[in-house]
Amino acid sequence: MPRPRLIRNNGGSGSAAGRSSSFTSVGACTCMVAVIMFALMNIRQSSTSGYIDGTLLRMTNAVMEGSASTATTTQSSTTTSSSSVKTVFSSSMKEWRESSIKRCKEFVNGITDDKSTKVLEDKEQLEKNIISKLSLPSSISSTIPPEIQKQPYARCKNVFIDLGTNIGDSVGYFIDNAIDSCSPLWVAKYPRTKFTADFPRPHLDVTTVQVQHKGNKGNPLFGLLQKQAQNIPSESFCVYGMEGNPTFTERLRKLENYIREMQPRPVQHLHIFTESVVTAQDGPTKLYLDKTSVEQNFWGSSILSSQQDAVKSANELNKGQVFSADVMGISLSSMVKNTVLAFKEGVTDVDKQGGLLIIKMDVEGAEYQVLKEVAETGILCEYAKMGNRVVFVVEYHNMSITDPKERRREQNGHKEALEKLKQCGVDFQKLQAIWA
Repeated sequence: MPRPRLIRNNGGSGSAAGRSSSFTSVGACTCMVAVIMFALMNIRQSSTSGYIDGTLLRMTNAVMEGSASTATTTQSSTTTSSSSVKTVFSSSMKEWRESSIKRCKEFVNGITDDKSTKVLEDKEQLEKNIISKLSLPSSISSTIPPEIQKQPYARCKNVFIDLGTNIGDSVGYFIDNAIDSCSPLWVAKYPRTKFTADFPRPHLDVTTVQVQHKGNKGNPLFGLLQKQAQNIPSESFCVYGMEGNPTFTERLRKLENYIREMQPRPVQHLHIFTESVVTAQDGPTKLYLDKTSVEQNFWGSSILSSQQDAVKSANELNKGQVFSADVMGISLSSMVKNTVLAFKEGVTDVDKQGGLLIIKMDVEGAEYQVLKEVAETGILCEYAKMGNRVVFVVEYHNMSITDPKERRREQNGHKEALEKLKQCGVDFQKLQAIWA
């Protein structure tokens, strides 16, 4: 994978201009770090407020919103200070990845029999050793930090949005791609490899919230993410999830905190919006709950009251009355506008292009209104026309909507919306229902 590079601003070998620019950059970075540390100390000492002061929040966001290009190009002294702070973070993950890939290459190049039990055992041991170089949290809180509660959004050049997060499987697959250095090299040499439960590879188990090294079967979304994000460092991504079912709130918060506390962190920013669903408009709404699909983690909950599993739960458990929860609706257009760097006011032309937006949507029938909403606002088309890629992974639930009137209402205008999005460059992908 190409890695981010820090290009020095050379004003000539040993020139005064070069030295002046270098001193200015270092000074600006030092000032930024000093101010942030001072503010953090004041926050810790204060017992009257759990929130980060707005000024510090804006400065922190400025650091987080730096794109990959700010890590490779020296601009003004203010921009340099932000990118310098972020570059230290990115370099840490970059160094870990480069070291891991080097060791994996040496191992894979020496293999003569990929079916050997001893070879597979050696692969597992090597990957355990590689993962041990990461600092993984030993205890996990379900409390989201105040600064994230106050400002959950950060903007990145590359973004993955998981609509219908459930227990966090898709977020876990994204992290798997970030920490699995050996398997891509193995598959490149042995392309017929099957990712069975016995094939060793690192996997973030979202149930135990621990990195495991065996027991994870192949998943189509894992492969799709690996293919679409190839050669893009994981730490250049903002990752967002959205799940409405209150049953999963605590465990998703723990998952979010676990990933955020990994050192080096495999993503630039992560937040899972719990008790929130994607809708055609922003604002409070209802989620109709699946209470019977226990083994499938209640996968049939929907904002549509006639969704088959919500109806089944009502008939079997509640005398025909559907279970519901009050949740917050967030439109996909709002999510994109608040998370993608290209839509930040005042962003440079360089940062408006060359990005990647991956959206996975599994929302039990609500996909029709969501697609119509983003087609109407044109935000995905605008993003694509800037020179960015949009990959949209959709699972359709046509017959899951049992009320014919509700089904017709949802599907009316969908084909036209889909065609409009395809025509402007949105790349649609389908996956089977086994992938969560």
